Amino acid sequence: MPTPNSVEETNECCSTSCGCTPSVSRRDMLHLLGAGVAVSALPLGEQAMAGPFAAEDSSEHLIPADKKLTPKWVNTLTDRGQAEVFSGDQLKYIGMPVGGIGCGQLYLGGDGRLWLWDIFKCNYEREKDHGQRIAAFTLGGHYAHPVAQGEQYTNRNGADVQQGFLIRTNAGTRTLDRQGFPGVTFRGEYPVGKVTYVDPEFPVTIELEAFSPFIPLNAKDSALPATVMSFTVTNTTDASVEVDLGGWMQNATCPYTTDASLGQRKNQCVKSEGRVSVLGSAEGNGLKSKHGYGSTTLSLLHDPVKEAGITISSATSLTDPDSPEGLFAQMGGLDSQATSKPMDELLVGGLAARFDLQPGESKTVDFAITWYFPDYNEKGKGRKHMRSLREFTKLRRHYAAWFDSADEVAGYLSENKQRLLGGTRDWNRTWYDSTLPFWLLDRSFIPIDCMATQTFHWFDNGRPFGWEGVDCCPGTCTHVWHYAQALGRVFPEIERAFREMVDFKDGIGFHPDTGIIGHRGELHATPAIDGQAGTILRAYREHQMSSDSALLKQIWPNVKKAIEFLIRQDGDGNGLLEGKQQHTLDASWHGPMGWLSGMYLAALASGEAMALEMGDPEFATQCRTIIDRGSKSIIAEVFDGEYFIHKPDPTVRALNSNKGCHVDQVLGQAWMKQVGLGRVIPKQETVAALNSLWKYNFAPDAGQYALDHIQIEKAFRWYAMPGEAGLLMCTWPTGGATEAVPGDHLRTKENPPVYTGPGGYFNECMNGFEYQVAAHMIYEGEPNSQLVQRGLAIAKAVHERYGAEKRNPYNEIECGDHYARSMASYGVFLAACGFEYHGPKGQLGFAPRISPADFKAPFIAAEGWGSFAQKVVDGRQSVSIELRYGELALNEFTLDQVAGTAASRAVVVVDGKEIAADLQIQEGRYVVRFPNGLSLKAGQKMEARYV
Repeated sequence: MPTPNSVEETNECCSTSCGCTPSVSRRDMLHLLGAGVAVSALPLGEQAMAGPFAAEDSSEHLIPADKKLTPKWVNTLTDRGQAEVFSGDQLKYIGMPVGGIGCGQLYLGGDGRLWLWDIFKCNYEREKDHGQRIAAFTLGGHYAHPVAQGEQYTNRNGADVQQGFLIRTNAGTRTLDRQGFPGVTFRGEYPVGKVTYVDPEFPVTIELEAFSPFIPLNAKDSALPATVMSFTVTNTTDASVEVDLGGWMQNATCPYTTDASLGQRKNQCVKSEGRVSVLGSAEGNGLKSKHGYGSTTLSLLHDPVKEAGITISSATSLTDPDSPEGLFAQMGGLDSQATSKPMDELLVGGLAARFDLQPGESKTVDFAITWYFPDYNEKGKGRKHMRSLREFTKLRRHYAAWFDSADEVAGYLSENKQRLLGGTRDWNRTWYDSTLPFWLLDRSFIPIDCMATQTFHWFDNGRPFGWEGVDCCPGTCTHVWHYAQALGRVFPEIERAFREMVDFKDGIGFHPDTGIIGHRGELHATPAIDGQAGTILRAYREHQMSSDSALLKQIWPNVKKAIEFLIRQDGDGNGLLEGKQQHTLDASWHGPMGWLSGMYLAALASGEAMALEMGDPEFATQCRTIIDRGSKSIIAEVFDGEYFIHKPDPTVRALNSNKGCHVDQVLGQAWMKQVGLGRVIPKQETVAALNSLWKYNFAPDAGQYALDHIQIEKAFRWYAMPGEAGLLMCTWPTGGATEAVPGDHLRTKENPPVYTGPGGYFNECMNGFEYQVAAHMIYEGEPNSQLVQRGLAIAKAVHERYGAEKRNPYNEIECGDHYARSMASYGVFLAACGFEYHGPKGQLGFAPRISPADFKAPFIAAEGWGSFAQKVVDGRQSVSIELRYGELALNEFTLDQVAGTAASRAVVVVDGKEIAADLQIQEGRYVVRFPNGLSLKAGQKMEARYV
């Protein structure tokens, strides 16, 4: 056992080796201030969302209990509102990922130009020599120091690629960017970026839709190394207009190689049914082992022979690539000769389409950029981070198993154009065909874009791999990724692969002799208690998002062992964990707490459910016995009357939250809501804890709080700037902050510029944690209640921190860009819908929390997705389910009964025919069972009236 003077910190992500220590002791500072005196008050003045505040508002606690939210701002939480459209200076930082899942990282800028071409290689380990600077890229430095389009992202990510589009009419030639159209606007609806070019002096408007095919439940077609640039041109005059629309693209294969002796780059025109492409490749024996060896295409997804009204021309080498305005003059036929140039010379090709538009007529022209760089070249020596993955020397990117070149990718796009482009647009329409606020639909879906960045890799053997954020902290870390709710619901096959091929795979993440799930796969064999419990819960979620029990049957033996490992950590069987508990805050805490014991109980609850389905009632009873004890123990031992605390082991000198109000204190119960299980923590105490988090941790000025709260001696990372609102990780309304981080110093008022240890996390706002609390509040609250409002306010505060005028709205940052934990945002959406689903049992349910009398939202089940709608008219509740993709098999359909309604039977109609349905009312819920089952196919609609 560690001695009382030893300090335990697990710094897997960041080193504490820093000579920067404050010179003022805590005791001296507290003596000068006087007990109970706040260091400073929140700034005066009215903010858009809250205020004004006076000094007395925070005299007892640095965060005002009354948030003074303005009525106008409160209304925005639930109003449908208007779609956000960015223009002018708001375009500066926009970078929406528009490549396929696991295909690198390619951004769409606010003016429609592509930038950050990080598709040619990846970095095998975290950045070196960052000096533990808070401003470093892999410490989240891009939050306080966002990267503008055209600036260097990092010194090792991306490559410079000359590429763009332009248009010519009788009014002249213009580039399709901010230079050609200063009034350009951007609307982001991930996965689709929508850019509009309008000028009253130009006879046509141009609307760009840019995306990589993205179809929920279809991971393969959503993981193509391709970006579609679909331009719709409309004649706004009363005369016909001849239009030339063209694009140019550099052959950037092997972009980091300029040695002419190694080979040459080659462009050639490829004509095929349904498309024309300029295929760029590289030739030379010295190139195959280089980063970016492969091919690209710039393609037009139109048939020059079969498609009337369009003429396509090409150029394999533009003579003046620095002046793209001359592109049309250099275009030739489709029989142009291939062109090769040495590696130290620029090679740029182009394609153009000519067509006529009558007054008011529109035409859509689909360009595509495809790439093929499947090999992890130039790996270097050592076995650190990605290089330590099992058989990494043999692995390639996933698309190597599907294609042999970028030309084949373009061919697949062309051959399946209607399905791929149409399916993406169908999903886009389905997602926004909703009564939910635009801001909520935007923000809850944006973070899944991390899957189309360097955060995520998918190998050709089917195994997925994820960093925590771009190039930051490897191993698909269990204690980070278990917060993510989006991937398991939108692309469940990828999460199933994580469970099958990593977490419960012997010799990779799983250790069958102990039941430990290595918290970074094979990179770290040690368990993280929260990650272990969260991965057990994810196993149950993945089972629910399956059509049958095949997955659970396969992994259940190891899932059971993982649960048994947790049970062994509960030495006295009281349902509380009291020993050493390693977790996501890069430390090990000791002693019982609401957070990790709650996660333990939730894992047991999912274990009970899985055991019953697997025919193991004895183990289910064992889990239930401990849950029943733990549900009582957690209240008796660590609930202080307002919220759940941590009781540190007095014999161990380690980080702790002691009497603090910690963000994750009821995370276990939040997980229970996400997977539709019952309770492990009683509702009364759960709601009290959530309200305490609002009262004590939600700061209208979170950035200033972090500066003012010097009782936490460690440096914090900037995830909320002064003037920005957020939910803080931990606060101490009744004292105890000075005992949380062992030591006898106070931090200087100015935040140190270097990382000094995980204790600083207490003063931070981290999006993923905030989202899980927001979702939990919404799930626990009654429709349109104050608790629902508070959950929405927390989520909207994150949304506003990522305002386009301040930073990139499409890059949620924690310890690295595009941080995986932010996919917890999808849980907020699920909570707003009150969504519950169990595929193998054929159970689907909704309990809308926002305007349930007139509600509409999308849903995704195991094999299909569509739209759910609910209305109340004259005291009668009715619903519909319209399936727009795949199929849906149901045995049971459940709804929360809307207040003021009543019914004694349900009338269910499919395609105009009534089907057999039995209604039961259970504790305010309508439960409809289909004795003959119900199966819907895409295009079918189920309607139910409760009469």
